Amino acid sequence: MTSVPHSPASGVPKRDIDPSTGRSVPSKRVNQPYLVQQRWLAKQERKKEVQKARAEGRTLPPSDLDEEEPSPLARFISTAILAALGAIAIALLGGMFFQNDPLWGYRGKWSNWRTYLPTQQQVFTPERLIQFNGDDTSRPILLSIKGDVFDVSAGRIHYGKGSPYHNLVGRDASRAFITGCFTTHLTHDLRGMSEKELAALDAWHAYYTNHHTYHKVGTMRLPPIDPASPIPESCHNSPGQKP
Repeated sequence: MTSVPHSPASGVPKRDIDPSTGRSVPSKRVNQPYLVQQRWLAKQERKKEVQKARAEGRTLPPSDLDEEEPSPLARFISTAILAALGAIAIALLGGMFFQNDPLWGYRGKWSNWRTYLPTQQQVFTPERLIQFNGDDTSRPILLSIKGDVFDVSAGRIHYGKGSPYHNLVGRDASRAFITGCFTTHLTHDLRGMSEKELAALDAWHAYYTNHHTYHKVGTMRLPPIDPASPIPESCHNSPGQKP
């Protein structure tokens, strides 16, 4: 809004220009709603004049009522955003219509709301992680695989006390994920594992990373493996069900 300058020492109150008349009026609080409305109306009228002039091939002189035209890049970005939002809306509505599910049956990392929230990643020691082994139902259930710690509380039926995979939580039992030995291979010692077996461990790690309800909460400070210690003996007790 255009203001009429004045000298503070003069004691003359600050004044504004009324766009509808071009006259100066006192810049009082009570006048502001009226002046804002009049300036908005003046801008709308200016837009009509500019559009008419363009249609006639004329160019109007600049005015303080002119709004800055967005750059081609800004217009492209805004159009792309609107198109993307429209495509997402159509996809969600299509899922509801055809499958009664806006996500079309997808359940993975990107459908987990925790994925989009910043979380404070923690560093766990073996002594601390064992406190989250599911024995205390008031605490989350955590497991570590390849040194990454995941919250698997949503799968308490699988990992809670007395469940089939209870031995895997509260520790890094990466070797057991490969061998299926849930009693003697509860260690992160991967010595002697073949490339195929290590690839299987990578698949397990991806399973937790991309899970719909499990989520990463930190990393584990794993103790070093004594190279002089014996490699855990082979075990063939391997259940086929995924935790």
